[in-house]
Amino acid sequence: MLLAVDVGNTHTVLGIYESGNLLHMWRIETNASQTSDELRVSLAGLFGLAGFSKDDITGVVVATVVPALRRLWVKVGSEMMQRSVLCVDVECAGDLFDASAYPSSIIGADRIADAVAARAIYGSPCVVLDFGTATNMEVIDKDGRFRGGVIAPGVETSMKALFSNAALLPDVELADPVGAWGSNTVEAMQVGIVYGEGDRVDGLVRRIWKQLGYETPVIATGGLSKAMQPFCETVTEVNQELTLEGLRMIWERHFAK
Repeated sequence: MLLAVDVGNTHTVLGIYESGNLLHMWRIETNASQTSDELRVSLAGLFGLAGFSKDDITGVVVATVVPALRRLWVKVGSEMMQRSVLCVDVECAGDLFDASAYPSSIIGADRIADAVAARAIYGSPCVVLDFGTATNMEVIDKDGRFRGGVIAPGVETSMKALFSNAALLPDVELADPVGAWGSNTVEAMQVGIVYGEGDRVDGLVRRIWKQLGYETPVIATGGLSKAMQPFCETVTEVNQELTLEGLRMIWERHFAK
C-alpha cells in the first residue's frame, strides 16, 4: 500500500492507495510544532481505525510546503514504516516542467502534483484551480508544458483577515447570498466573499485564456472546491482527490524506472 501525503499550511490530506485505487482518505489539521512521536501516534490511530497497520505501507510519497514538516515526514516514514520517503519536486514531473526555468525551490510540491494529475487525467491544455490556504492556479498549454501559475489569498485566509481587522463584523458561512447586494451585514459580507471570490477566479481564468489564445478545461480541487464551484462559471470539473492522484502518479513513475 502507498501512503500519499499532501501537507498544506492549514490542512494535511492523507490517502492510502492499493493497486492504483484510493482506499482511504483523511483531512487533518497541519501542526507545524508536532513532534515525530505525536505524528506516529496520530498515524497509528488513523491506520487502526481503517483496519490496517504501518507494516502494510510499502511506500510513502510527500508533498509539503512547510520545510520543517518535510523533515518530520521523512523521519517518521523512514523510522515508523521503515520506508524511504519520496519528496516531490520538479524533477519528479518528467517533461511537464522545464527544470532550468522552474527549479524546485520556486514551485510548491502540491502545485507540481496538481499539474501532473491534471495533465494525465484531463489532457492538455488545462488550468488547475486549487482552493486552499492560498487560491492557486496552474497553467498547462496545448503542448502539455507548464507555463506558470497564479497565487492569491485563499477564501478562508481573506475571511480571517477581514474578521480580525474589523471587530464589529461577524463570522459568516460560505453560502449563496442570492443577490448582487445584501440587505444586512451578513448577506453583504457573503456577496463580497462568495461572489467576489467566484468573480476573481473567473476573471483570472479569462485573462489566462486570453494570453494563451484559447480556452481550456478548468479543474478545481482543494477543500473548498465543491463549495465554490457553483459560483465560478469557468470551472468545468471538481476533483478533490487531484493532489493525491498526482502524488500516486509521481510515485509510480519514479519507481517504474
